[in-house]
Amino acid sequence: MSMRIVLFPCKNIANLGQVIIHAGAGWHTPSAKALIRGQGVRRQNTNNDVHYIQISGTSNLSDRPYTKGYIDTHVFPDEEDIYSYEKYRESGETYFQRTADIAVIEEGEASGVTTYIVMAPTIFGLGSGPFNCFSMQLPTMIADALRTGSCSVVSEGDTIWNHVHIEDLAALHLILLQHIHRGIKIPSGRKGIYFCESGEHSHREFSECLAKAGHKSGVFPSSEVAKITIQEAGQKWVFGNTSSAELGFASNARTKAVLARNLGWVPSHAEEWESTFSTELNEFIKSPPTGREVPKYLKK
Repeated sequence: MSMRIVLFPCKNIANLGQVIIHAGAGWHTPSAKALIRGQGVRRQNTNNDVHYIQISGTSNLSDRPYTKGYIDTHVFPDEEDIYSYEKYRESGETYFQRTADIAVIEEGEASGVTTYIVMAPTIFGLGSGPFNCFSMQLPTMIADALRTGSCSVVSEGDTIWNHVHIEDLAALHLILLQHIHRGIKIPSGRKGIYFCESGEHSHREFSECLAKAGHKSGVFPSSEVAKITIQEAGQKWVFGNTSSAELGFASNARTKAVLARNLGWVPSHAEEWESTFSTELNEFIKSPPTGREVPKYLKK
């Protein structure tokens, strides 16, 4: 969805400053650190608490079943020490989005800023904002299927991810803001990494749902799904980047949103998962997303 950086003033509460939500560029460490440092200055100048919310993604947890033979199918609850796990994974392989997560937490600690990270899985559904209404994974595969006439999946497609509707993701942000506004202490910093899932799917199921939706609407000549290699996936989906193709389209990244549910988050759009394929395909054909800046890490 379109990137937004939003400041929420809390003028009527003495012990709160402002809340910054950095949504849409979870991989961009420099802007995250700059915003947090700015919040730190605000805290010093006002002597009020300040808060920062960062969007991120569960590809930070993805295994490497094809390029490194590393498979991890267990479900991560966000009650676990996810920060330490990210540090462990980062020590073996730098990944831009995970780098940003760690920087957010550590810069927040250094600057006296209370931080929260929302680590989203596959986001589905159409956004309602004035700019881009699409997410990443499904539109990427729609574009490729429209170009080639068929849907693809890496190998058997038995790797598993979670998914969440864009409105349920937005609802979690609202719940975080409500707790902050009321001055209620909630998990933050190293313990404040929030998952937000409302279901899970295998990548074969993902591709098959798109293929069936396209065939039913007459867009694709067949509902069959073609098996491809991880190298082919990189070429087709992410500018030749095999690593990013594996992390986002052919890995296991299974999570459980315990912290969010403890705060009262109840996803209400889970039943729209199956219908989203035809909805987003039709919208993509009717109003294709405009070109947008591609993160440098996807091109490497």
